[in-house]
Amino acid sequence: MRRKLGIVSTVLFLVSLASYITMLSGNDTFLFAGVVISLIGLGFAIFSEKGIYRKIGFIGNGLIILVAIIIPFIVTISFWNTP
Repeated sequence: MRRKLGIVSTVLFLVSLASYITMLSGNDTFLFAGVVISLIGLGFAIFSEKGIYRKIGFIGNGLIILVAIIIPFIVTISFWNTP
């Protein structure tokens, strides 16, 4: 069962990556879906068996979350904090 969680995490990474790429092409409604799917995939990667699928799930979903949430949050707090 834990091995399948790693595979599911990798598949969720690919789905969230497709959603994020669609968002970059101009359709902003896919951003929320991509981030939620990536968070679920990261949770599955935490509980999965050690192996290549776990690494892909951690790195891929982590990068999606980093690029979509953490970096914009840091930039808006650090640089655009005055009116």
